Amino acid sequence: MFFVSKPKEKDGVEISLMLKLKKTEKEIINKSSELAIEYEAQYKGCGQCTFLAVVDALRWGGLEIVPENLAEKIFSAVGGFTGGTSMVIDGTCGAINAGIIVMGLALGTTRDSQDEVSLRGLCATIRNTILDKFYREYNSILCRDILNKYFGKVWNLTDDEASNDFLQVSRGCAIIQTVTWTTEIILDEQYKGKREN
Repeated sequence: MFFVSKPKEKDGVEISLMLKLKKTEKEIINKSSELAIEYEAQYKGCGQCTFLAVVDALRWGGLEIVPENLAEKIFSAVGGFTGGTSMVIDGTCGAINAGIIVMGLALGTTRDSQDEVSLRGLCATIRNTILDKFYREYNSILCRDILNKYFGKVWNLTDDEASNDFLQVSRGCAIIQTVTWTTEIILDEQYKGKREN
């Protein structure tokens, strides 16, 4: 177990809350990968599996970024990200879209506290972390390009037979890697320089 201090603002004054995580960062990251595998086998949708694996692993580790009842609603909403946006494969990878949503929930601001600086800071964090990792690993954030890089083949996921063929070999596609990266980034960014043993 370890403690982290996350600065918060109340009435314009920064306060420091001590959060006690129930698990170590490594345990939380490992749990997120395990859940990614489990959820991909159960739910299939890359956006949904990514979102739920990160949120559930963080909650398991002691960091709840979204209440369970709201997570269920967001799970439904991110289903449309599957297969590069509704399985057309020409859009952004559903796993990265969901990862960005989770990062926004964990690291973003509220309507009351957002300004240009905080918004630009969140975008820079996303760009310099998860997007950078995707471009380095896959040379793209597009589903089609990731499929081609990962498998050397592209499927028409709007076709039931082709989609089933893909699911037989997908091994989570980019889900497991995205979940791991997203969980690591959230833990690193939320508690940067604030760990206490």
